[in-house]
Amino acid sequence: VRSLARIVIVPVHDIVRLEAEDNYVRIWAERAYLHKETLTGLCARLDPREFLRVHRSHAVNLRLVRELHPLVHGEFRIVLANGAEITSGRSYRQAIQRVFGLTRGTLE
Repeated sequence: VRSLARIVIVPVHDIVRLEAEDNYVRIWAERAYLHKETLTGLCARLDPREFLRVHRSHAVNLRLVRELHPLVHGEFRIVLANGAEITSGRSYRQAIQRVFGLTRGTLE
């Protein structure tokens, strides 16, 4: 990640989540870094077995997801290991269910 006059090496396994900010991505690790790339572009370069897009503005490190709370309209409240909470987008429901092995019966 370029940061002013230096390049900071952020190990992928240290990334907790990614958050879109226009044409930038805020990378949340031990601290937050602003990276000039779109969330779509960065997610395409990350291993889909490790990171999941859960909202048009958010992707999470699957290893660090601690809880999923189903919400009324098909969204989930996702609790991460660092305590951060993200609400998923409805259109990402099936991908979340598939990755976490959730069936309709387990959500009722």
